[in-house]
Amino acid sequence: MRASVSFYFDKEDDGYEGSVDLSRDEVEDLDTMLYFLTEAIRASGFNYVTALGAHKEGGDIVWSES
Repeated sequence: MRASVSFYFDKEDDGYEGSVDLSRDEVEDLDTMLYFLTEAIRASGFNYVTALGAHKEGGDIVWSES
């Protein structure tokens, strides 16, 4: 699967006008998706984010590896 994410920035709210678009092919499992989303969030300006977690049915939590 291809995963894509876009972030849009407004000069009034963010201090500049623009966008960040990221996509990744071959996202076939949760680990790869979480890693992609972590990198996308960091690219949008939240560079202090080091990992994302997903709470799965059954109670397990899976964390991205950065």
